[in-house]
Amino acid sequence: MSLRKTIARHPLLAGIVFQAALIPLAIILAGLLEIPLHETLIWSVEAVALGALAVLPMLALLSVLAMSHWDSYRELSAQVREFVQRLFRGALPGAVLLISLLAGVGEELLVRGVLQGWLSERWSPAWAILIAAVVFGLAHSISRLYFVFATLIGLYLGVLYHLTGNLLVVIVTHALYDWIVIHLYLRSRSPG
Repeated sequence: MSLRKTIARHPLLAGIVFQAALIPLAIILAGLLEIPLHETLIWSVEAVALGALAVLPMLALLSVLAMSHWDSYRELSAQVREFVQRLFRGALPGAVLLISLLAGVGEELLVRGVLQGWLSERWSPAWAILIAAVVFGLAHSISRLYFVFATLIGLYLGVLYHLTGNLLVVIVTHALYDWIVIHLYLRSRSPG
């Protein structure tokens, strides 16, 4: 069976494998670029609590969009809802948690830890945050609106990482946001 057919038949498994693969990729790149990821991943209850609180502005931004009457947001929301519901249909318990954790860890290690970290050594923190946010937005761009939204989220996470110096904070924020939003889409119904 071809890779394309396997992904089509098992999109959740493909997503899990992809997100999981970002972790060793980030670790390898950090090693090659001499970026000390382990020094920026500081485990503490305070970091977890701050990461959990930091999800609130992201949810507020999503709420503002959800209350808007923008046709482009409604179309995007319907597209994301259908994708999420199709992706997790018949999934085992814990699948949402697993993909949320893998995305939070893998994407933040790679984008904030490696890319933003590497750029910060060469340019100003502002440029590093901006470029990493645009890359994050491009990686999530299923539409122009989603690119803008993901870039704004990337800017927020980049600033949060810059201010705290702790990858755990942004990992928790990202993973918790994904977990909440996926559950919201799984429970929502199409309007109309």
